[in-house]
Amino acid sequence: MTSTITTFPYKNTPRAFKTRTNQTQRLRVSCNLAPEDQDRGDNTLINCCPPKLQKTIKPFVFPTENTVRMRWSAHKGTPEQMKKFKTAIQAMKDLPHDHPHSFASQAKIHCAYCNGAYTEVNSGFPDTRIEIHNSWLFFPFHRWYLYFFERILGKLINDPTFALPFWQWDETDGMQMPQMFVPENIDVNKNFLYDPFRDNKHLPPAIVDLDYADNDKPHNDQVQRNKCTMYRDLISNAGDPISFFGAIYEAGEEPIPDDKSIGSVETGCHNNVHRWVGDPNQPLHEDMGVFYSAARDPLFYAHHANIDRMWKLWKELRLPGHVDLTHPSWLNASYVFYDENEDLVMAMLMMLMLVVPYGQMARGYGQQVLVVFASLAVTYGLKPWVTTSRH
Repeated sequence: MTSTITTFPYKNTPRAFKTRTNQTQRLRVSCNLAPEDQDRGDNTLINCCPPKLQKTIKPFVFPTENTVRMRWSAHKGTPEQMKKFKTAIQAMKDLPHDHPHSFASQAKIHCAYCNGAYTEVNSGFPDTRIEIHNSWLFFPFHRWYLYFFERILGKLINDPTFALPFWQWDETDGMQMPQMFVPENIDVNKNFLYDPFRDNKHLPPAIVDLDYADNDKPHNDQVQRNKCTMYRDLISNAGDPISFFGAIYEAGEEPIPDDKSIGSVETGCHNNVHRWVGDPNQPLHEDMGVFYSAARDPLFYAHHANIDRMWKLWKELRLPGHVDLTHPSWLNASYVFYDENEDLVMAMLMMLMLVVPYGQMARGYGQQVLVVFASLAVTYGLKPWVTTSRH
């Protein structure tokens, strides 16, 4: 019996999940049984699955193109880069909601994988749900997710060099919400990067709190505290692969509920930025503050592009233990996405790690330097984080 997780859609799944405020809520997700976009935060059925899952799933094969897609810092983007991104998101939002490339359908991919809409039937466990948070699946799933999202956007504007922006909240000048996501016009039909479900107190010039805990405690030294948090998440609490990526999670195991199974970046700057952006006036801090709706905010993709960049930076620090996992169950885990040609494809991490080198997978981020200060961890007395495993 294989121990590798593979994907299969699952209908009408009762799903309890934690918001980023640790309040347990009941939310049901379904592949086909609910209308679009029901009331948020109540106990109604949420349609969480992308359309046309009945299509034949093909094994993903990397394109033979040699084009490099250089991702760019959102606060340093050129007018041309920002215009391309806005145009691509607009093109995606203009598609019918049931189109596989529509913004709504792409957001559902994240919702489905976060809320138990898929099971491990192909691994021999048809009643076991898949959850891509709180374990070592977190980084590889989101890398694949952005990979296909980026290529779809490029296809929509006929630009093979199109690349996503990343919200560089680890750099001093990038610690405000990127200006291009801030509403110039409150009409969402005219500003396609705007999401009305954000915390208005955290619009610029507010400095992001990478250690945010659902309250706004003003810090005159917030920038330094953020750098301290980066040191914690990438160095002091990330000294080995399990501590960085998260705990082992294999086929047949129920989604991991233990907060201590989460990797250092996921439980740190990742979760805290989600919580900082989400609207506290919404029942579950929608959109960014809760799994099912997070990808409905265009800012989600810039945030996660920087999370993906954290993986790159962690390895480039070249510290002992800063190496990728080699466990077969991690390398062979598979995920299903729509590619830019509307084909339903199954992507495996093995192909990412062993077939195509990281640099060839369109992951150039420019000459960005991570600055961390060990002394800050002592100054602020950050508590160590320990990631545990059931194995």
